[in-house]
Amino acid sequence: MIILDKKSYALLSYLLSLNEPETVMAISKKLNQSRRKIYYHLEKINEALPNGVEKIISYPRVGIVLNKEQKAACQELLEQLDEYSYVMSVEERIQLTLTYIAVSKKRVTIDQLMQLNAVSRNTILNDLNDIRHKLMTDEYDIQLQVTKARGYYLKCHPLSKIQFLYRLLYTIYTEGNKNFVDIVRDRIIDLTGFNSYFSDEVTAYLQQQLSSAQERLGKTLNAQDSQFMVQVLPYLLLSYRSIDLTDSEKEAVRRDFSMTWQRKEYQLAREIAAGLSAAFALQLDDVEISLIAMLLLSFRKDRDSHLESRDYDEMRAVLEEFLNQIQQRYGLEFENPDYLLNQLLTHCKAMLYRKTYGVLSVNPLTKHIKEKYSDLFAMTKACVPILEEAWLIRMTDDDIAYLTIHLGGELQRQDKIVQNQKRVVLVCDEGIGVQKLLLSQCRTHLHNCQIEAVLTSEQFHSVNDIMEADMVISTSDALDSRFPLIVVHPIMNDDDIIKLKRFVNNQGSQAESQFSQKLEKCLQAYISNKKDRYALKTQIEKIVGEELASLADLE
Repeated sequence: MIILDKKSYALLSYLLSLNEPETVMAISKKLNQSRRKIYYHLEKINEALPNGVEKIISYPRVGIVLNKEQKAACQELLEQLDEYSYVMSVEERIQLTLTYIAVSKKRVTIDQLMQLNAVSRNTILNDLNDIRHKLMTDEYDIQLQVTKARGYYLKCHPLSKIQFLYRLLYTIYTEGNKNFVDIVRDRIIDLTGFNSYFSDEVTAYLQQQLSSAQERLGKTLNAQDSQFMVQVLPYLLLSYRSIDLTDSEKEAVRRDFSMTWQRKEYQLAREIAAGLSAAFALQLDDVEISLIAMLLLSFRKDRDSHLESRDYDEMRAVLEEFLNQIQQRYGLEFENPDYLLNQLLTHCKAMLYRKTYGVLSVNPLTKHIKEKYSDLFAMTKACVPILEEAWLIRMTDDDIAYLTIHLGGELQRQDKIVQNQKRVVLVCDEGIGVQKLLLSQCRTHLHNCQIEAVLTSEQFHSVNDIMEADMVISTSDALDSRFPLIVVHPIMNDDDIIKLKRFVNNQGSQAESQFSQKLEKCLQAYISNKKDRYALKTQIEKIVGEELASLADLE
């Protein structure tokens, strides 16, 4: 049986994602591990491969890439892992320990933490010292304290504790792998006994309530944010319930959430609470209802039918000034300025609630935006002080990248009229801003295609039987389609662009191109070893692809 910690698991997952060779040096930088560690974990993986499967090796000056047989074997290894064959790293133990201390209503002892993490007393003591140091350097005013009566607990303002746990859970669910996420959930349930909060029935109820929010709110919640809320809400409720508050302290917390009381999201939160009480005997008080409303207000919206409310006149005026400034200063023109203004207003409404309540918002596309659309990002950043001064906030690069996505999706472009266009459907769950940017990228690179629709996965599955299309372009590899399908990144790289053009030119077929076949025959005359030939061919195709992509950008 293979025994993997977080870093060896990360290497195995990363190798599965590679479609072209990558050197050990490049992999070590991507995974933030030393080359020696990469070779060490690679040896562990090779030991676990079934007999008959070629060992994974790194070719000098070329790197590592898995063949089909190796990919199938490695995927099977990942699927076989469970919490007994997964060894947590120090960082993961600290995350699990902090989550347990944050949600436990009972006295937390060293013995319980040893059971939770399945490690020795000395290891737990070292972890607790690391936690104290971490909290001292953290932005939240939180201290890890211990008393004989209470055991270990987090001393802080109740809202700070909820904000801290939200950020911790965000890290676990976005950066952790599935095995670790399952370990956190299962071990918290085992030690706290709060099975009802995490039951499949409660999860299904929350999912149903959030999916139907469009009818009651006049707003469409972002699918990824909604899913995250379903996953973390039990932890946040338990964290609040673990705090012993006096009546005056509880009233102060209620006032902290007073901004939510006049919003439609608060009414939806009350309906959700009533359903939890009736169906599952889970009673929520005013603070817990306000907590749900705060999350609903903070989450991104793909659609909002209440933008004309006079409550947002000042915000709309600030955004108009922002757009006028960026157009006048840099000469930008937008296809649908009114639509863009509404999209920015929808986004910024939620963003201000996130800023007010300290709800973490990380943009996974920030790095790609800064690289692929560096000029537009710089222009946006230069004009952002208009928003910061008006709203008394500080915007991060993640916040600016979100605005850049909306602006990029509406930049004016020149269409080329092409006969016999292919019908294409785009599927993207990353939010309306990323959908628009994906649409803009496809229009730029696919001049012989007519984009019929841009849908979410849920919308696509609901109309799949009656829809007509020649091919589907998706940002998710979990989509089932009866049409030819290709998967690309939301912010397309050069490899995506080349694959996409080849896919369209081959009528929706991802079969090996004629260039690849000719190159293979040419190399056979000089390189007899199949593996060496494959590695070199892949490198040549990459270089040619990058060159073609750069030429396409100049057109």
